Amino acid sequence: FTITGGLSAVIYTDALQTVIMVVGAFVLMFIGFDRVGWYEGLLEKYKGAVPALTVPNTSCHLPRSDAFHMFRDPVTGDLPWPGLIFGLTILATWCWCTDQVIVQRSLSAKH
Repeated sequence: FTITGGLSAVIYTDALQTVIMVVGAFVLMFIGFDRVGWYEGLLEKYKGAVPALTVPNTSCHLPRSDAFHMFRDPVTGDLPWPGLIFGLTILATWCWCTDQVIVQRSLSAKH
């Protein structure tokens, strides 16, 4: 496939696969939201999502009240957003700039 079509065939295939994956993700999202009762149903079902078997003297099995907040408390939150913003920026830059496949495809562009 790559030998007969070259790198442009690979790029076109990647573009087509991206469209298929994004459309599939949206279809699955709408199916999932429909089954739980859209966003309001998701909020209600999340609050009642307590497992039957729990570890005593812990609260890690209880749904968090701030679970649907984008920016949680940077000190007491279980997912510190400053670490996400600054840490993932460095990690994503390293990943996208050193991956041989991505670099090769970026450098092969004509313009």
